[in-house]
Parts: sequence; structure tokens; C-alpha cells
Amino acid sequence: MEHTNLIISIGRQFGAGGRAVGRKLAEKLGIDYYDKELILEAAKDFGFAPEFFEKTDEQSASFSGNVLQWVESLVTGGFQTKNFLSQDTLFEMQSSAIKRLAKEKSCVIVGRCSDYVLRDNPNCISVFLHSSDDDRADRISQRTHISKEEALAKMEIEDKRRAAYYNFYSNKTWGMCCTYTLSINVSTLGIDGTVDFILNYLKSIGRYTIN
Repeated sequence: MEHTNLIISIGRQFGAGGRAVGRKLAEKLGIDYYDKELILEAAKDFGFAPEFFEKTDEQSASFSGNVLQWVESLVTGGFQTKNFLSQDTLFEMQSSAIKRLAKEKSCVIVGRCSDYVLRDNPNCISVFLHSSDDDRADRISQRTHISKEEALAKMEIEDKRRAAYYNFYSNKTWGMCCTYTLSINVSTLGIDGTVDFILNYLKSIGRYTIN
């Protein structure tokens, strides 16, 4: 029997509202939501503490450097982990958790190259969310209580980090519209409007019935 779980993969600029859109979309669809929760899933699958994943979450090997230094710092006693875990291994562990979840249930997954990881899954709808710099800076400033100038600087750093991670582990380009099923300007539609837009698209392809 063909597997028919619906997976919504959300890529996003920093501060574009990806988390808010993802949570509301999952709620409307009545399915599970995964963002940082993927770290716990990967840790559970492979028997590691979540800290192994948190320190390298969405960072490429070339961008974050050698993770073995902090892996060793987490281990106490005589057991040594040197040359045991690599950044690529951690990525594969998280990818394995994403594939398992996609087989088990319908869900919304934010980030973690999930669209690329599930590239052979015909039931994965990939969405990229972008927004104006002003809207993003305002959202970040309100959420983290920093100045707008600080928010703009943080945006640049985080977007470069996400792009480096995505481009390193996929054969695609982060943020390029042709990479995704849908590319949406959240500044134009707002959070609720973006959710409704995605739901209407799902309705048009027969994957959602709007009451």
C-alpha cells in the first residue's frame, strides 16, 4: 500500500516567522510539529544526549569546524570519543530521524535540510519563507529584546549560517525559489495569511479539506 503521510518541510530566513507559521499550520492540519524537537528524536534513536546535536544544529562541517573537540569535552571517565563522531555523522543521524518520522506520521518539519533529506518522498511539500528586513528585524527585536540594529546584524549572521548548512549538505541553493514547491513572502501575507495560503495550496492538490 502506498504511503500517504503528508510532510510539510519549511525552510526560512531568520526572523521570517517560520516557527509561528509551522506551529499554526500543524495545528490547523492536526499533525505534529518538529523544530528543535528533531534533536531529541535523533538523540533518542541513537542513544546520545541531546547536547551532541544542539551544539551543531544547522551548522555545516566547513562552517562550524571540528565538533570532536566539544564531543570529547562532554564525555567523562575513561571512554574516549575521539574519531568516533563527525559532523557528517551527526547530520546523518538527524536525517535518519527525519526519514523515520516521515514514514510514521504526517508532520511539519522546520529546517534541518528536511526538504533535501526527503527529496525522494513524493508526499513532501517544501516551503521557503522570506520576509522584508524591517519585518524580520522587528520580529527578532520583540522576541529577543534587542535593538533593531542588533537584530539586523544577527539576521545576517544567522542567514549565512543556515545557507552554509543547507548548501553544504544538499545539491541545491538555500532560498532560491526554484528549490522549493512554494516560496512565500510573509511580509505580504502575514503569519495567518501565509498559513491560509499553504492550506489553500494543499486543498488544490487534494491533500486538505477546508471546512
